[in-house]
Amino acid sequence: MKIERIETTLYRIPLATPVEAASHGVMSEFDLVAVRLTDSGGGDGCGYTVLNAGHGDAIVPIIRNVFSMILLDEDPRCIERMWTRMWRSHHYSGRGGLVSFAIAAADVALWDLRARNLGEPLWRLLGGHSPAVRAYAGNIDLNFPQEKLLEGVQRSLDAGYRSIKMRLGKPSLQEDVARVTAVRELVGPGTELMADANEAWRPDQAMRAFQALRAFDLIWIEEPIRPDDYAGYAHLRAHGGVRIAAGENLHSVAEFTALISARGVDFPEPDLTTCGGITPWMKIAHLAEAHGLPVTSHGAHEVHVHLLAAVPNAAYLEVHGFGLEKYIAQPLQMKDGLAIAPDRPGHGIDFDWKGLDRYRID
Repeated sequence: MKIERIETTLYRIPLATPVEAASHGVMSEFDLVAVRLTDSGGGDGCGYTVLNAGHGDAIVPIIRNVFSMILLDEDPRCIERMWTRMWRSHHYSGRGGLVSFAIAAADVALWDLRARNLGEPLWRLLGGHSPAVRAYAGNIDLNFPQEKLLEGVQRSLDAGYRSIKMRLGKPSLQEDVARVTAVRELVGPGTELMADANEAWRPDQAMRAFQALRAFDLIWIEEPIRPDDYAGYAHLRAHGGVRIAAGENLHSVAEFTALISARGVDFPEPDLTTCGGITPWMKIAHLAEAHGLPVTSHGAHEVHVHLLAAVPNAAYLEVHGFGLEKYIAQPLQMKDGLAIAPDRPGHGIDFDWKGLDRYRID
């Protein structure tokens, strides 16, 4: 069996409501890069990655000009071999960043193809622990006034979520505290509350924020400082009094090894779209397990639900503030605050390609 055809397409998709995070400002659209594979037995698989608008233009040529030559005529079952060859092809100019985004799209397509050919859902092929994963609503709301923030939180509660995340990073700590106070009063003590700072602070500012937010019983504060300040994360974790989630902006297993070895994180948070796909995501999850840590996810909830369902140390699935629900046949199923990994072969995502065509760039 060999890979016979590779198709790579870039879409630029507008958001219904612009959203803001402290690290990258207001976002009004995003790029979706899709990779579709066909093998000699007639099987097919689809992978994708998502990133800031305009950045997809950089990774599409990597897939078309380099990765396609690596994957064509290869046995699609030998995923580790192909992943390693893609990684090493950009060892000098990559080892993370946009290269990891590009590898992710191809790697997800390979795993989807393998699972579909075997007639297995991805979560069972990867290990099969439990199809039900605790989920939280990942609201992206930093630019929303407090009234609109609370309206979004209420919608999440009405939808059955028992865990809610909000954004931090306003110009003053007092504003952040006031918003957390309002959300905690709305959700009550029985709902889990997380907060995401999106790298808003220096370590000294983060320590002040942690001290001010201790009283709100947060499950975690996410990415309080820049992602590669491992010593800063270790100091905050040891002295801040609030648990830490981090990792969505790390792009390799080596970076997660450094963060975990520094004892800088309570909830490692790999994102398959940024760290090179399913293959390294699973290694990071097992690395976390070996260190006694749970694992959570960032974005791409339609695929991450499978990965978390495959491992025994799954903590939470982030149901991101913007997903692909409008463009897929069967959106993520939720029940009593849990996300349910589908039993359909592969990752179970069937895109509405015709509907996406209006956003096609290349």
